[in-house]
Amino acid sequence: MEREEAAVALALLRKVVAQARDDTAVQNFGVIWMCSAFSNGGGFAATHVLLSRGHLQPAPYVAVWAVVFLLNGVFILAFKKKGHASPSFIERQMWAVWNTCVVALALTAVINYLMGISTMLFMPAVASLITAMTFATMGALMGKWWYLAAGVWAAMALVMGIVPGLQFALFAVLWWLTQGTSGYLLHRAKLRASAA
Repeated sequence: MEREEAAVALALLRKVVAQARDDTAVQNFGVIWMCSAFSNGGGFAATHVLLSRGHLQPAPYVAVWAVVFLLNGVFILAFKKKGHASPSFIERQMWAVWNTCVVALALTAVINYLMGISTMLFMPAVASLITAMTFATMGALMGKWWYLAAGVWAAMALVMGIVPGLQFALFAVLWWLTQGTSGYLLHRAKLRASAA
């Protein structure tokens, strides 16, 4: 084998190893996302119940979401793959994308409150668009099937304009479905890769 052929073969091998490492990092999010689907979905459902009962002060919502974030932290610590080298490019991007989504959702709620806008009219529809953008970004990073979830979330933003009283209930169900399904698909891919 000549030097040039060896360099091409080595570059191909590096690319395959990097892709396998990225796939493994992504697949390690599966169980975390399945668990977080329940905690996050529960948080949005609790938000719906609180709003339906007329609670307008931030304290009960802060308490609910503090518990949700604590649970999510426990899931991350319990299931995040330990012992591997520095995070891969894709893994760093996933953390950045989803942390940005969480911050954007929280800031949307705070801005909604500061402006005195009815939470049932503004926050969930905007949060749906933020979530759609987040899934679209995942599509750009990881594959086209993520765009399906982005489209569903964008459509849900329009639906929420029609049924404002059910926005957080719809948000809770859709969050549970999309994050839970994504987690399941990632976990299933990991099990297939392990079996192979």
